[in-house]
Amino acid sequence: MPLSALNSEQLSAATAPLGHNLIIASAGTGKTSTIVGRIAHLLHSGVEPSSILLLTFTNKAAGEMIARLERFFSKKIVSKIVSGTFHAVSYRWLKEIHPDLVLKQPSELKTLFRSIYEKRNFERMNLPLAPFSATYLYEQYSLYQNSSLEGFDVWFLEKYGDHEPVMDIYMDISEEFEREKVDYGFASFNDLLLRMKNHLKENTIPFKEVLVDEYQDTNTLQSALIDALKPESLFCVGDYDQSIYAFNGANIENIATYSTRYPDATVF
Repeated sequence: MPLSALNSEQLSAATAPLGHNLIIASAGTGKTSTIVGRIAHLLHSGVEPSSILLLTFTNKAAGEMIARLERFFSKKIVSKIVSGTFHAVSYRWLKEIHPDLVLKQPSELKTLFRSIYEKRNFERMNLPLAPFSATYLYEQYSLYQNSSLEGFDVWFLEKYGDHEPVMDIYMDISEEFEREKVDYGFASFNDLLLRMKNHLKENTIPFKEVLVDEYQDTNTLQSALIDALKPESLFCVGDYDQSIYAFNGANIENIATYSTRYPDATVF
């Protein structure tokens, strides 16, 4: 069984009581085995598999963990576990709510954004500075969505205060971009998380436990989505030294402040 192969520290984490648990596990210390052992422990404890959510950063990682579990539990049981990346899981949920939702690639949405940008005719305006290009503004807007829960203008001007004279135009572009996506039924990868988070404000998915792999790489938006799920138990696994998604807004504070945000947390 998965639990019998664990060492004492791994077993202690895998069998921890329901609650807020943070597992600090560096490379090669068996974190995947610990997560698999944790899910096995939940199933042995009578937790309904459909009330277990496993969030990973690649669908391959989720698939490998599910495959390991299928060595010890029937496929009928394991298939009920909800698993995948933040985006893949959110997409499946949103498609049930909005069957016509179309997920668009960044290149396609960048083209839409540029078409909205170009309608502003910046070159005809008497501006005190050169505005950012459509491509750069799109990239900053995407980074903002992952990195902040504040308004785009607040976040942007903290970085580029000298662009305050054109901030109203930037805001107008971003707001039209959002309207156009809704009108066409389009969604970006960020939209999947944003819309799911908003949906959860009034709708509950009763997960007994949410497990998060590579927790050090979660960004502010992903952390907010986890909180919006309001799971009875949260099991996060990560390592400060393995953070690789800073370019996508990964917020190391998520793991650093875990015990502060969840005062009842146990750290392994």
